[in-house]
Amino acid sequence: MNLTYRSILILTCIDKLNGERTVYGVYHLLNGKKSSQTIGDANLFNLTSLFGILKPLDRELFDKEIKLLHQLSLIEEIKTPKNNKFIVTDTGYSLLNSNHKKKPIPKHLNGWNYNDQSLVLWRRLSLLTQVLSNLINGNKQYTPIQQDEAVFEWVKEFLMKNGHNRYVLAECLYKEVLLSLEKVTELEATIFVMRLTSSTRIGNTIEQISSLLNEDETWCQLLFLHTLHTIVKQLEINGEQFPILVSMTQTNHDNNVLFTASTNTTYQMLMQGKTIDEIALVRNLKRNTIEDHVVEVTHQKPDFSIDPFVPSEHQQMIVSAFKMLKTKQLRPIKAKLSDDISYFEIRLVLARHGDIT
Repeated sequence: MNLTYRSILILTCIDKLNGERTVYGVYHLLNGKKSSQTIGDANLFNLTSLFGILKPLDRELFDKEIKLLHQLSLIEEIKTPKNNKFIVTDTGYSLLNSNHKKKPIPKHLNGWNYNDQSLVLWRRLSLLTQVLSNLINGNKQYTPIQQDEAVFEWVKEFLMKNGHNRYVLAECLYKEVLLSLEKVTELEATIFVMRLTSSTRIGNTIEQISSLLNEDETWCQLLFLHTLHTIVKQLEINGEQFPILVSMTQTNHDNNVLFTASTNTTYQMLMQGKTIDEIALVRNLKRNTIEDHVVEVTHQKPDFSIDPFVPSEHQQMIVSAFKMLKTKQLRPIKAKLSDDISYFEIRLVLARHGDIT
């Protein structure tokens, strides 16, 4: 049975969610929606590597994928008050296992941590490569491969500071890219180079590359993203070896950029010692909204203490119920606990300890 790798990724997410969220939780996750719910699910169900990995994913196309997986008996619907909850069938598990053996999800893929930086890196690198190539070959008439004004201004400013010897700069950039590609497979390096534009050729699209290499289009896109993520990871660890590439990334990158903007404001106020009710009053927001923010912060900040919000005895009771029920659905866990334990407390404990088995 041959499915696209896009289908395999969707099936993988459905497997991880195990019927505890609707399939549209998968849709929002693969699209990289930065909402408290999607961010929480990505962390709670260990799906941060696939966060935003298929962006942009069309809703109609996604619905067709779900319909196909269902028709092929790879997933089955769970009858619940809320429809659109599926689990993977035995046939689906078998297909997943065989596919992941042939084409495992690349180990450095991390959409959650690296998608934004990777996009900035690629836009700047692809345009700089094109501009340098045309400068060296004396070509003044060409269409920039990137049309984003901010990217264009960055390259212009970079060349004003560093482009006094374009030949030396091009050679240094070439060596850095070559060194960074040593950490990926030959196929990944090939796809990456095929996407670059020079003075003599326009870089290929992923669709064109998949056709030329006779590979699945989504698989090629995933390998391209993995290459970018691998490079960004190298820059974090050994940045001194890649001064030009490091300059292309956001040096002030912080995990806070993964918060929704509103959550980041709440986080700053929490750090000032304000309570949930005080923040809700000052910001003119509902308490539930601020609670959503606190849960999101808990997912993102391992050192963020939930003790001020959940008494230790309640934490122990929630963890015990979670271990007993082996579910991340709030309602059945709440039913096992005393009435004085809130849904907010349960969400916080799951955010902190949801990976306990």
